[in-house]
Amino acid sequence: MTRELRCADLMPGCNFVAQGNDDSEVMKKTAEHAKSVHRMAAISMDVEKKARAAIRNAEGSAR
Repeated sequence: MTRELRCADLMPGCNFVAQGNDDSEVMKKTAEHAKSVHRMAAISMDVEKKARAAIRNAEGSAR
């Protein structure tokens, strides 16, 4: 089952979608995106909690 996080859920207007086989893979891709695109040198615990809460099953992913 593919998991995903849509950046727009945290940063309105951003169309990036991180997908992975599990939440850890999604968070790794999300952190890379946040650093390169949103110029976040580090992810705060608050932002990480919000990001983890926003991860969901990708649409069309088998259950």
